[in-house]
Amino acid sequence: MKFYKSINLNSIKVLSFDLDNNIYDCQSVLCAAENWFSEYLTDRYNLMPFCNDYSFWAKIKKDLLLQEPRLEDDVTLLRAKSLVIAFEYLKQPLKGGLEEAKDLVLEFIKKRSAGSVSIEVVQMLEKLKQKYRMISVSNGNLDPQILKIDHLFEYDLRPKMGVFKCKPHLDLFKECSRITKVSPHEILHIGDDPYTDVYGAICAGFNCAWLYKGYTGISNDEKHLKVLPHIQLDNILELDSLL
Repeated sequence: MKFYKSINLNSIKVLSFDLDNNIYDCQSVLCAAENWFSEYLTDRYNLMPFCNDYSFWAKIKKDLLLQEPRLEDDVTLLRAKSLVIAFEYLKQPLKGGLEEAKDLVLEFIKKRSAGSVSIEVVQMLEKLKQKYRMISVSNGNLDPQILKIDHLFEYDLRPKMGVFKCKPHLDLFKECSRITKVSPHEILHIGDDPYTDVYGAICAGFNCAWLYKGYTGISNDEKHLKVLPHIQLDNILELDSLL
């Protein structure tokens, strides 16, 4: 653990948490879900064998995001729209169009949310909840109920196109402050990403604890920092001794 800036921990009333690769191993679950989804779509719709490779679906999603950057504020809608385009490319348009694609994405979300949070992390979060208000602030489409962490957070804040922009934009941070009726300097945001979490939180006036390289050591490192966090954590469990 390292301290980069002065921080009055006694003034903290709210903890806001990023979720993916911050309190659990998201990446392995996400990769498995993407591979499963490719095979599921290929089998269900009797597609060409190359559709079993997730890179086919990923490229279409990436290209769509370049064409419609505003979809970064809704990764669920982004995935659904990319499916519509993919099936049109395959000359097998979805009969139900976007609504059918949204239903398919719900199946994906179930798989990408089927991870696990270690008992040590859950126990720490339950302990922290007794002292602080807890809010999840995430850009992803994880279902906290499936991951069995919904009981830990008072609110689950996500971006939504036309409503809240994704981190590092200030929207979600401002909403966190608004709904808790707490000043930004009374909130500690905990996240793994140097840009979306650290830069976003600091710009919003929050205190920030940065989980260095994330839960599994694959998140971007200090080379990607634009501003310094208040605290650097080397392990998410260090919050137990910090707070």
